[in-house]
Amino acid sequence: MPIGQVMMTGFIAVLFALPVYFLWFAFDSYRRRRRGETPTHSGGGVAAIDMIFQPTAEDARVVWEAEQITPAPAPTPGDGPGVIDGNRIVIETGLRHRP
Repeated sequence: MPIGQVMMTGFIAVLFALPVYFLWFAFDSYRRRRRGETPTHSGGGVAAIDMIFQPTAEDARVVWEAEQITPAPAPTPGDGPGVIDGNRIVIETGLRHRP
């Protein structure tokens, strides 16, 4: 089978498959919205482009994802006055003085 015939067969298969995929994607998004869910779209293609053309953006994305997973440290009783006030956690920035 010549290479041109294989390429043409693949091209025609893609031409028929893409509309089916887009119809399925539209139907799935419509169904999720009716259920009250927010349809999520993959960002994998953008991440792959960032990895190749902007390596620093890829590094920043990896750091951001790690920070989303890492929980904030819980205050301990030895952190000083004003950190735990009853059932509330108070963060003192130094801009306002507490009476």
